[in-house]
Amino acid sequence: MTIDGPAGAGKSSAARELARRLGFRLLDTGAMYRGLAWAVQQAGIPPEDGAPLRDLLERTTVELAGDRVLVNGRDVTAEIRTPAIGELTSVLTALDPVRDKLTPLQRALAAAGGVVLEGRDTGSVVCPDADVKFYLDADIETRARRRRGELAARGVDVGLDRVREEVLRRDRQDMARSLAPLVRPPGAVLVDSTSLGPEAVLRRLLEEVERVRCCTPP
Repeated sequence: MTIDGPAGAGKSSAARELARRLGFRLLDTGAMYRGLAWAVQQAGIPPEDGAPLRDLLERTTVELAGDRVLVNGRDVTAEIRTPAIGELTSVLTALDPVRDKLTPLQRALAAAGGVVLEGRDTGSVVCPDADVKFYLDADIETRARRRRGELAARGVDVGLDRVREEVLRRDRQDMARSLAPLVRPPGAVLVDSTSLGPEAVLRRLLEEVERVRCCTPP
């Protein structure tokens, strides 16, 4: 099953808990892109399609080990959650060679089933035939406050106005790109989490999963 949506909508916590409740594996596709963005930042190369980027992609591995993200075997989980990496990630996800590297890997990881994929194109591009697809959203003020809280929990103090503008800029970049834009996938259940707490969101997801299971012939 897939969970897509913009930043601050509650995807990460919902996907993590849904996977735990169902006994599924969590596949955070966004974290994989952030891992590549971290590698690009470390290499100091421009985030554009060209020989330097393609060479880097060729020699870079990105793996998920539970909640950890490994780039060439190094745990970079804490380092990829900064606003700068988020901005760089949004740029890189619009490039063909980046998508060509990670999309097949994500599909291979999901092929065995029993997986909750979280990201921005999991239901539209990576696994469009998923049994259950969700699109989580919330109003901009709610998403900005949540995003600021996430950053504060990691020790990053950023003003609400700046966070709001960063979230809006990321929205524009992700929704306007020609390659795998952020959209509500066909058939995806819309869950507006503006006025819902994490448990209420999870309850809504589980209800839909149960409905599909009950209506699907063996």
